[in-house]
Amino acid sequence: MKELERTKRISISAVLFLLVILIGVLTFKKPEYVFEKNSATTLDKMATKDYILSQNDLKTMDASNYTIIDIRSNYEYAKGHITDAVNISLHDVFNGNSIAFLNQLRDNNKTAILYGKHPDNANNAWMLLYQLGYENVKVLCIETGFVDNEFQTKNVDLEKPAVNFAQVMQDATEDKKEVEVTKVKKPKKVIPKPKKKKRVPEGGC
Repeated sequence: MKELERTKRISISAVLFLLVILIGVLTFKKPEYVFEKNSATTLDKMATKDYILSQNDLKTMDASNYTIIDIRSNYEYAKGHITDAVNISLHDVFNGNSIAFLNQLRDNNKTAILYGKHPDNANNAWMLLYQLGYENVKVLCIETGFVDNEFQTKNVDLEKPAVNFAQVMQDATEDKKEVEVTKVKKPKKVIPKPKKKKRVPEGGC
């Protein structure tokens, strides 16, 4: 009897285990977005900077071959934007409508040109889209703002960083060397003193 009960328990456990696996397989969802480019490929692309456009570059391009995308918030876009720009805010880049729109641009061989408050904002969106396989995306290298409530754009020169990091690192290294030199003290010379000989007591016992 005991062996029969034990066999039943093992059978029930096996059936439950198989059911759990079956439910897991049926409910498993593939990730919605899969990166096609790895980080190394993206960094190599960034080093070439051929995905960056200036306003002068934009003037030489045929307007029918590209679509400008404003990645700022809906509020900022409503206040003012580049003529004919489409608004897809940064946090909406991955929703269904945005992806469908980007797919349509790619299928029609049209370039998607991103801009935001600063090129860094557009660059963040570009990196994600490039890793997802959107090679038709470029960044418009401009800063945007408002002067007397009027929308303004300004070219940004990425060749001149705000901070000279090489100089900062060099200065930090030199400061560190100076600190190390001051910390090292010369060892003091130790002059051994001769031991005094004990005087022999005078007289006998």
